[in-house]
Amino acid sequence: MNKSDRTSGRSLTRTDQWLQLCVTVLFAAMLTVLLVLGMRGADQLQSASSALQLVSQLADQPQLIDAELTLIQRGLETTTYVGGSVRNLEALRDGTSHTFDSLRGELQEAGLAHDLDIGQALEALVARWQGLDGRLSAVRSRHGAELYTDTPAGSELSAEGHRMKSAVDDLLATQTPNLQLMGHDTARLGAVLRAAVDDAGLRLRGLLLAGATVAALLLGLMLYYGWRSRQAARLAAAAQRQVSNILDTVREGLFLLDRDMHLGHTYSDSLRELLRIPSPAGLHFEQVLKPLVDVKTATAALKFLGLLWKERVHEELIESVNPLSEIEVTFPNARGGNEVRYLAFSFRRVRGSDSAGDYLLGVVADVTDRVLLARELETVKAESDSQATLQLQLLRLDGQPLSSFLASAEVALRKSNAVLTGSGIEQEDLRKKLNGVFRELHGVKGEAAALSLGSFVQRIHAIEDALSALRGRSQLSGNDFLPIVVRLDELLNHLGQIRSMQERVATLRSVGQPGETAEDGSDDSDSHRDTTVLGERTAAAALGAAPGASGASSASAASGAQGVPAHGRANPLVEIFRHLTQEVGRAQGRAVRLVTHGLEQVPARYAAMIKDICIQMIRNSIAHGIEPAEERLQAGKPAEGTVQISFAAESAEEYMLTVEDDGHGLSYEQIVDKALRLDLISPQQAVTLERAAVYRLIFQPGFSTSDEVSEHAGRGVGLDAVSNLVREHGGRIGVSTSSGKYTRFRVLLPRAASLSASTAA
Repeated sequence: MNKSDRTSGRSLTRTDQWLQLCVTVLFAAMLTVLLVLGMRGADQLQSASSALQLVSQLADQPQLIDAELTLIQRGLETTTYVGGSVRNLEALRDGTSHTFDSLRGELQEAGLAHDLDIGQALEALVARWQGLDGRLSAVRSRHGAELYTDTPAGSELSAEGHRMKSAVDDLLATQTPNLQLMGHDTARLGAVLRAAVDDAGLRLRGLLLAGATVAALLLGLMLYYGWRSRQAARLAAAAQRQVSNILDTVREGLFLLDRDMHLGHTYSDSLRELLRIPSPAGLHFEQVLKPLVDVKTATAALKFLGLLWKERVHEELIESVNPLSEIEVTFPNARGGNEVRYLAFSFRRVRGSDSAGDYLLGVVADVTDRVLLARELETVKAESDSQATLQLQLLRLDGQPLSSFLASAEVALRKSNAVLTGSGIEQEDLRKKLNGVFRELHGVKGEAAALSLGSFVQRIHAIEDALSALRGRSQLSGNDFLPIVVRLDELLNHLGQIRSMQERVATLRSVGQPGETAEDGSDDSDSHRDTTVLGERTAAAALGAAPGASGASSASAASGAQGVPAHGRANPLVEIFRHLTQEVGRAQGRAVRLVTHGLEQVPARYAAMIKDICIQMIRNSIAHGIEPAEERLQAGKPAEGTVQISFAAESAEEYMLTVEDDGHGLSYEQIVDKALRLDLISPQQAVTLERAAVYRLIFQPGFSTSDEVSEHAGRGVGLDAVSNLVREHGGRIGVSTSSGKYTRFRVLLPRAASLSASTAA
């Protein structure tokens, strides 16, 4: 059904509803009028009937009056008691007068007072009665007067008796015809009234019949509309079931928003699951958005919805500025962690063809799969792009440092994998696994950064993000590490790709550049094979082809013989550290100079460890110690910071490695504040701890004074890894600092081989 059909259907429905209402009101009005007329007719009929009854009573009055007068006459003639007849005659007079008054009232109520025939008959009857009533008033005994007197001959009429006898005789002689005419007038009035009563009865019966007919029609109409209402209710119930089925089945969250931004009571079941709200009905939309987005986004969303209510706004055009078109939300899951989902909101005005409507239809969909797929496609594209970048990087790198890195990285990754899949389900064991893997990966990440292997660094950084999320959980389980194991496998595959590319690059180099001959005629490819720093050979160009310093970042080795062996080749350790200094300085926006002393004295067994420690220390010094150039200039320091690394034999028993920067030093207050926030110490301990004990906190796993996480800082892993390496080799580590001047780390390592001695940081 298209929109025009729906509009036509709604119009017909409204017309039918109005027609039903009008017909019902019309019939009800007719019935009401008939009932009112019937009630009025019934009242008039009752009054007319009462008037007819009164006329019937008047018809008997002349005879009764004549009879009473005759009794009084005979009683006076026989000198018998006539007081009762006199009183009866008086009562007849009063009753007749009262009957005439009642008759007028009933005729008035019956609406017959203005009837000509009735009026004439009544006036004639009243006139005769008034004449008779005046004559009858003489037939009464005066107060205290006696009608008889006693004489020797017997009782005789007194003067009063003679007067009454004379009045009665005169009435009987003169008013008898008048009484008869009065009876005729009464009969005539009764006949007229009887005809009027019959007419009123006929009218009343007609009204009752009409009322019954209208009532029957109204009842039939009500039954018909009741049947139609039942049919409509059945259709509405079916439609409601269909709507419920749709709302229960649809995967999107459907809801309505009124003009006050409150959600309606009709919504799809998916809405509760998508928004994680048990009962969204009646909530203000701002309450819905509050746990999902920040305040700025929620405010922008409410303004956007306000635009949709305007009449002249094009919905499709402003949809492009919908701040909720794709949002990232985080929900807690059953395991105590967080689940990231992506939701998309869209809105449309709900309105007919002739109105603006009262609701907005909101649709929210879970687009997590779409977003992840898009990101996966971007990753694939980035992976493709990074392949070319990686090949260029490998062409610029010397084979020996890269081979050394690939070997150590593979060992570290397989060791991390073995740690994660090893036994141990207690929380302490799981935490140890987490910290151990963090240390291994952070070390590999630092060395990869020193070799400018950006793709490798990014992958490890992503794994560290996942590890950091696990570190923030209150409870861990073995299943939580499964995604990490999968990513480690992917990283091993990437490592294999790098090795394969390295082999192809080496093949190309060997084909394009045949072995050169040294000045003395010997093959230079085997020269300096016994170099004791990194292993088999040093390669004069190891990392020498890496990009030099640019912009504000620079690094250089100290002048003189430090870091340069007697054969004139650059020390690979120095080259790695110099390149790392450049990269980290560039990433952190710092100008840094590297100074090294005595690294050529590093024993072979400590070379890998010294390399790992110095990589972590350089990143730590630049990220946490060296200030920006502007801040250094304000403090009276050179714009370029300095990191110094020195290695020497401290005594006959120990070597000493020193890493020092001229940055702002360690902040006692900052360390205490961060330790309190991480629950490493209690407030009571914060007050009583000595300064040395506070500085030892920086070696705790997960501790970092940086509030932001980057590729080089913020994880709290670097110094933990350094401390762990030192302990594994039986050494000791110490730190000294001066606010605003320097931070110095000293590592003491036994000259005799020892891999099991335990020391305290």
